[in-house]
Amino acid sequence: ERGVFNAKVENVIKICKGLNIKPEEIMDIEQPQLETLPVKKIPVVSKISAGLPIYSEENLIDYIYFATNKLNSDKEEFGLKVSGDSMDKIFQDGDIVVVEKDSIVENGQLGVVMINGYNATVKRIRYKGDQVILIPESNNTNHYPQVYGKDDEVKIIGRVVASQKLF
Repeated sequence: ERGVFNAKVENVIKICKGLNIKPEEIMDIEQPQLETLPVKKIPVVSKISAGLPIYSEENLIDYIYFATNKLNSDKEEFGLKVSGDSMDKIFQDGDIVVVEKDSIVENGQLGVVMINGYNATVKRIRYKGDQVILIPESNNTNHYPQVYGKDDEVKIIGRVVASQKLF
């Protein structure tokens, strides 16, 4: 008669289930808007081969979805599955490193490097004159820094920007 009705919560839920709607929709409750980061689909490759496109069918093993705070990154990114223990202080065997392709790798940063057209590797990179030094970060003392000079073809594939551990 007065136009006022306070419905019990149980009844509102039953009505909403019957109408296939959420209770917030009829009770005028505002839902907070969650801010989300853009997600990129990144191909994961098992290896990098000389002369072959990095995303060739034989190299592609999976995709990962990676949250990024860059809305329109102009750099191409790919994942690389870590194999071995030469960087096990940072990455374990089977982890995925996300590489920003063709990015400048500054002194002391982590990068993916190809030596003499093959043997791509993930290492910490140091520059000393005309030398490039690839430094392992390993608990295994059998891994030593590798020094390359002007007689070697050293190609920086990209800079490691993130890693993802898969379980």
